[in-house]
Amino acid sequence: MQLGFVIDHSRCIGCHACTVACKSENDVPLGSFRTWVKYVDRGNYPQVRRSFSVLRCNQCSDAPCVTICPVAAMRKEKTGIVEVDPKACIGCMACMQGCPYNSIFINEELGIAEKCNFCAHRAEIGLAPACAVICPTEAIIPGDFDDPGSRVSQLKKEHRLDARKTEAGTRPNVFYIDVEPANIDPAKTNAATGFLWANRVQSPQIDAQTFEALESKAQGRPATAKTSYDVHHPARWGGLITAYLFGKSLAAGIFLVGAKPLYDILSTDSSRFAPLSLALAIPSLIMLALTMAALVGDLKKPSRFAYIMIRPNFSSWLARGSFILAGYGGLLSFWIAASFLEWTPSATLGRFLVLLTTIAAVLGACYTGWLFAQAKARVLWMRRGLWLHLIVQAVLAGSAFLLLFGGGMLASGLDPDIARSALMISLALHLSFTLTEGRFAPAGREHEYERAHHLVTSGPYARAHWILGITIGTLLPLLLLALNGPPALSMMAALFALIGLFVEEDILVRAGQALPIS
Repeated sequence: MQLGFVIDHSRCIGCHACTVACKSENDVPLGSFRTWVKYVDRGNYPQVRRSFSVLRCNQCSDAPCVTICPVAAMRKEKTGIVEVDPKACIGCMACMQGCPYNSIFINEELGIAEKCNFCAHRAEIGLAPACAVICPTEAIIPGDFDDPGSRVSQLKKEHRLDARKTEAGTRPNVFYIDVEPANIDPAKTNAATGFLWANRVQSPQIDAQTFEALESKAQGRPATAKTSYDVHHPARWGGLITAYLFGKSLAAGIFLVGAKPLYDILSTDSSRFAPLSLALAIPSLIMLALTMAALVGDLKKPSRFAYIMIRPNFSSWLARGSFILAGYGGLLSFWIAASFLEWTPSATLGRFLVLLTTIAAVLGACYTGWLFAQAKARVLWMRRGLWLHLIVQAVLAGSAFLLLFGGGMLASGLDPDIARSALMISLALHLSFTLTEGRFAPAGREHEYERAHHLVTSGPYARAHWILGITIGTLLPLLLLALNGPPALSMMAALFALIGLFVEEDILVRAGQALPIS
C-alpha cells in the first residue's frame, strides 16, 4: 500500500479550507502548517494571472527524513505514510534538513517534529483526510497508488501528472494536475516585492530572493512570476551548528597535527614510541566536549539526547557520527587516564591504540560531509568532496591552534616547523577547495547548487566570504607564514586562519539554508 494524493489544480480555488481543516483536525500550532496554499502571480499588468498550489508532505517512497533521523523517530508505515513518533523525537531538526519540500516543522511547545501524516487516525478507520473532506471543489483526491483500481491510480494513468523536486530522488507520492510550474518550482518565482495580504517575515530566504531579483533586473530579465502569498519557514540550524563544526575541526586537528606518537609510528624506527601527552589529549577532549555540548544545546529535547545511543538509526550519519565522537572521546580519556596512572602500554598495544585514535579523529573530522549529503533540502551542503575538505579544515584548525596556544605542547616534543608546515599546506588546500567548490555540484542538482553557490561568491554572503574568509583568513596567513619570521608572525597567521575558518564554516551553514525550497 502507498497512500498519497492527486491534487487537481484545474479545480483548486485557493480558498485555504484544507489548511484550516488540517489545523483544526490535528491541533496544529499557530504559525505552523501541515498543509498550506501558495499563491503565485504571473505576467505584467494588465495581462496578469494568479495560480495556486497546495503544498504538504509528499509521503516519499524513499523518504530522506527517515534516513537522516538519528533515532528512528521518522518511520515509513505499511500504509506508505511517513509518520513521526512523538515519544522518540529528540528535536534535532535533521529531518527538516533532509526534506526537500519544507513539509516538516517543530512544535515549539512540545519540542518535537510534526508533519502531515495523511490524518492517520482517520485513515485507519477508513475515513479520508480532513483536507480532502472539506475541499469544496474536490480538488484533493486521496488514495492508494499501489491499488490499480483506485481513483488516484486511474488519474495517474489518464493525466500527465507533475511532482515536486523529483530530481532529489525521493519518489514523492503527491502529484498535481494542471499545476503551473512556478507554483511547485521555487526557482521560477520570487517573493522579493512582498506579499498580497500578509506580512513578509524578513529572513535569509528573503535576502537571497531580493539579491536574485535585483541582479535579474540589472541584467534586463526581471522575474515574471511573483510569490504573492506563502508561509514562513525559518532556517533552523545556526550558530550552534557552526560551533559544532568549528569545535569538531579543532578536536580532531589538534591530535592529528600534534600527536608525537603518530609521528613515531610513521617513522622507520620500530622501537620509537611515546604515549600521547596530556598537553594534547586534554585540549582535544575539551574541544570535543564543547562540540558535543553544541550538538545537545541545539536539540529541542536535550533531555532525550541519550536516545541516539540507546535507539540509534544507523542509516543516519548523525547517529553514526555520535558514536564516532563518543569513541574518539573514550580513546582520548584513556590516554589521559594512562598518563595520570603513569601506565605506559607496550609498544605494540600503544601503536594500535594510536592508530585507532587517528582513525577516530579523521572520521570525526569528516563524517559531517556524509551527513550533509543526506540533507537533500540543502543542496549547497551536498557538495561532492566536502568530507575531504573537512579533513583539510581539521588539519588547518589543529595546526593553527598549536601555533597560537601550544607553546608548551610544542616544547613537549613536536617540532614547531611541523605545525607551521601543516598550516601552510592546509591553508593552500583549503584555498584550492574553496575556489573550486562551484564545480562540485551533486549530480542532478546542478542548477540549484549554482544558485546557492552564487549567494556565497556574489550575493549576501560575498563580503564575509571574500574579505574575512579568503583575504584575511587564508591569503594573509599564507603570506605571513611565507615570510618565515619570528614566532609572533606565525601566531598572528594562526589567529587569522582560525577566524577565516570560522567565517567559512558559518557561511556554509547559513548560505546552505538561504534558498527557498517550497
